[in-house]
Amino acid sequence: MKTPSLFLLSAACLCAAVAGNSTLESSRDSVPPAKKEKPAKINEENGVLVLKKSNFDQALRQHKYLLVDFHAPLSGDSQSLSREFTAAAARLKSQGSRIRLGLIDVSKEKDLANELNVTAYPALWFYISGDKENPVICPVLRTATSIVTWLERRTGRSAELIKDRSQAEEFFKLGDVVVLGFFQDLEEGAVKTFYEAAVDIPDLPFGVTKNKSLFSKYKVRKDRDTVVLFKQSEVLKEYEVSSETLKESLIKFLRVHEMDLVTEYNGETSVKIFGSLVTNHILLFANKSAEDFRDLHGTFEAVAAEFRGEVLFIFVDTDESRNGRIFEYFRVRDVDAPAVRIVNLTDNVQYQMQAEEVTVDNVRKFCGDFIDGKAKPKLESEPIPENWDKHPVKELVAVNFDRVVFNDERNVFVMFYAPWSKECQELFPVWEKLGKVYGHHETVVIARIDSAANDVHSVLQERHPAFKFFPAVLAEKVVPYAGKRTLEDFVQFVEDQIELAKEQRAKEEEDTRKMAEPENSEGNQREEL
Repeated sequence: MKTPSLFLLSAACLCAAVAGNSTLESSRDSVPPAKKEKPAKINEENGVLVLKKSNFDQALRQHKYLLVDFHAPLSGDSQSLSREFTAAAARLKSQGSRIRLGLIDVSKEKDLANELNVTAYPALWFYISGDKENPVICPVLRTATSIVTWLERRTGRSAELIKDRSQAEEFFKLGDVVVLGFFQDLEEGAVKTFYEAAVDIPDLPFGVTKNKSLFSKYKVRKDRDTVVLFKQSEVLKEYEVSSETLKESLIKFLRVHEMDLVTEYNGETSVKIFGSLVTNHILLFANKSAEDFRDLHGTFEAVAAEFRGEVLFIFVDTDESRNGRIFEYFRVRDVDAPAVRIVNLTDNVQYQMQAEEVTVDNVRKFCGDFIDGKAKPKLESEPIPENWDKHPVKELVAVNFDRVVFNDERNVFVMFYAPWSKECQELFPVWEKLGKVYGHHETVVIARIDSAANDVHSVLQERHPAFKFFPAVLAEKVVPYAGKRTLEDFVQFVEDQIELAKEQRAKEEEDTRKMAEPENSEGNQREEL
């Protein structure tokens, strides 16, 4: 009788347990699930995401395509880019694009910039599918159009498909210079390199075709893959390509030949000039309205053809006031024109052509010497010569110039010369004789300085040769000489200036004495009291 009771008790317990579990599960089901918090919305300014360390990862998760501008507020380049960046964001938004643009203020987000290993500003980095570790480094593009074009080519087709002649004619209207690739296959082989190059050159329209009638119309070989530069619908230059062609080689070809043999420097061309893959630049400073300008330009253009790809030839109009900054950088004035300079953008070292006349032979030799490493850099100052003051004519350089000439105990007469100037060379013997005349004079120094190799900031110079007298007075004074260039005339000028300097020095000392007298009188009165 005990067994059934025990069985019934166990069964009851089991039912109770099951009921209890059922009740517990029921109670769990009745509790609503916890809600996931939505990420805070990323702030925008003029359609550009304001990115910070706290929201950067979130932005990568939310946007498949994200171009980030690392912005330094105090940088002029960053400020210029920021304006174009904002315009590009507005254009993409109006097109309904999935591409978003974001800006990181590196002055406020230093930790984030360090974490991402960004060291130069401004910088444009393109993040795809949230890949934080492998962004695509975008060239620092200078216009909204080029930014949008670069992004569109990076995320879609990089070249427009040209199917027939009418479409080709419309394509040529897209720009003064356009690139059209003629390929046998538009999916495989050399065309891949063409597409890659198109991505990295967003400022030029790119088209591609395999239409044989277009091959015939533009006289392109039908059995070859060829990239053609067109300028104003006319063939400018052809470049045959193959599966072995490097993207970098194709880009250099396009960048070198898209520009004229001689490019005039202005606001529109400056972007291409400074962005050129050719870092050796030769500049002709000349007045565009001068009678001999056409000849000068023709001379420059003739040599440009010989050095294309090695040296970029640039013309700067000295009659254009907006070119003031480049005149200042190269220390070129109206009176110096025509003048020729070379600069390498890698080290910014300047070179001045060692010739007075702009001729084909002189420009060719200048370029050749530069390429061969024989050209003499234009320095702030040459080293002080070992025996600079041991001869009748003292040899000055920039670093000792002010100390010697602005000496209130010495009258210093200086010849400013260029070593290649024939006129200067003819006057060297006369200047040596003048030095001997005053070789033992107590207060007169005869000197000369190669002003083509030394930048003298304290004195404005005329064309070579120039002569200036620095009298032995307390005030810094410069007296230019404009007389005849004979020994007798130089001597007479010096003697006259010596007497004038004595008179001025006496007046300066008298003025100094009078200024001190009230103080002395006041001091004497105090002593008497």
